[in-house]
Amino acid sequence: MGYVERHLLADERVLYKTRLHWILYLKPLLLTVVGVALTVALAQVSDPPWLWYAGLAVALIGALWWAVRWIELRTSEFAVTSMRLIFKVGLVARYTTELLLAKVETISVTQSLPGRLLNYGDLTVTGTGGAREVFARVHDPVAFRNEVQRASSVRPGA
Repeated sequence: MGYVERHLLADERVLYKTRLHWILYLKPLLLTVVGVALTVALAQVSDPPWLWYAGLAVALIGALWWAVRWIELRTSEFAVTSMRLIFKVGLVARYTTELLLAKVETISVTQSLPGRLLNYGDLTVTGTGGAREVFARVHDPVAFRNEVQRASSVRPGA
């Protein structure tokens, strides 16, 4: 059971849920591959014999970065419920935002060409009173926006 399910109000139900996109892994993976290649290349150098440690350090930094992104991806939740929008990112340093559907003024999606091809993008949610939240690299942001619009139109008084 995730954060969203644990914090539902009475008579509230989850309509749509998504997470951050796997594209978060791309840069750490590339750094790790470069580090491994550098380690192999520098191992061929005979003087100084410890030079390959530089490549190993780059590979380890890439692997640690990948682990941090894995935790970030696994602990992110973006949900549309029958009453609210709930955004949560992080495990130890947690960031959460909850916004009543009635208080959502606009929700916009920004997608680059790779974002459109791989189905990720940035969500910008603006609430009444000027509250503005931006969430980068969200999986399927268009479906999220559509669910917010659908939920808002179903709400009584909307």
